[in-house]
Amino acid sequence: MNFQQFNALTLGLELKTYGLNPSEWSIQRIQTLYYRIQNRTDQDFTLMGTLEIKNRRPHWKHLEVVSL
Repeated sequence: MNFQQFNALTLGLELKTYGLNPSEWSIQRIQTLYYRIQNRTDQDFTLMGTLEIKNRRPHWKHLEVVSL
């Protein structure tokens, strides 16, 4: 598993803290600290996430709904 896959897995699991089911969302890196989080069944439901690194682990700094 490479660093990018590790980040996606960690960030996916962290979606639970926002009340989201990680298995219902796909995560795609857009830029170094920016990710698109897209619902797997309704691809029009999209969030943008900002990443931060704490204690050498990725965490969501901010999530924003961009499309419903």
